Amino acid sequence: MSRFFSEKYRNLEAYTPGEQPRDMKYVKLNTNESPYPPSAGVLAAVSAEVDRLRLYSDPESTEATAALAALYGVKPSEVLLTNGSDEILNFAFMAFCDATHPIAFPDITYGFYPVFAELNGIPYETVPLAEDFSIRVEDYIGIGKNIVIANPNAPTGLALTLSEVEKIVASNPDHVVIIDEAYVDFGAESAVSLISRYENLLVTQTFSKSRSMAGARLGFGIGCEALILDLKTIKYSTNPYNVNRMTAAAGLAAIRENEYYMANCRRI
Repeated sequence: MSRFFSEKYRNLEAYTPGEQPRDMKYVKLNTNESPYPPSAGVLAAVSAEVDRLRLYSDPESTEATAALAALYGVKPSEVLLTNGSDEILNFAFMAFCDATHPIAFPDITYGFYPVFAELNGIPYETVPLAEDFSIRVEDYIGIGKNIVIANPNAPTGLALTLSEVEKIVASNPDHVVIIDEAYVDFGAESAVSLISRYENLLVTQTFSKSRSMAGARLGFGIGCEALILDLKTIKYSTNPYNVNRMTAAAGLAAIRENEYYMANCRRI
């Protein structure tokens, strides 16, 4: 590192992304990319958007946001699209956590959580998994901290039931509970149905795994309107045009052809 690098980041251990070999001679599993191509509508939508690259993207991703809201039965004001789900997770760490508002997560889980915490100067607690690698719900009941749980958890693949998620959310009314549903479409039950009852619940998902768009970088969060407004404050203070034109168009087309992707998930 250079002598100019900020002292506050000198001990930061950055996240290591999965290796992306160039000579595709392998069945590549390390980052859980879909083996299936994007749908025909996505390819057409991306192609049609190329001529408009001279123009900034819609900062609200209005059409894709409305389509996602309709798909999940929520209001557009309860949805925020981001540059992959990593971005909305980082926004949430920035918006809801600080030196006096720590966060807790499992000791074996998505490796970016401790990086987000360290990057933003947030104290964190890692909660041990049970011997069978499952998350013990009782460890999070009334824990008195913000919480982030990948459900299904990565890399274990084990999922909490919706009732178990609700117990955690309900027992921590003064703290934000983030349920990271990157793999939810592979057999788990989403917690989106709970957001109308719990103002402290944020559900995040991604188009990377179940919708064959890891290279497009599109994620989203669903929560009550007040939480989404908080996250938008962070977004508009960092990267207003965070979702590019081609990705927004691809996302909209993927939502319209959702059954193609859900059928692929069932095959996987």
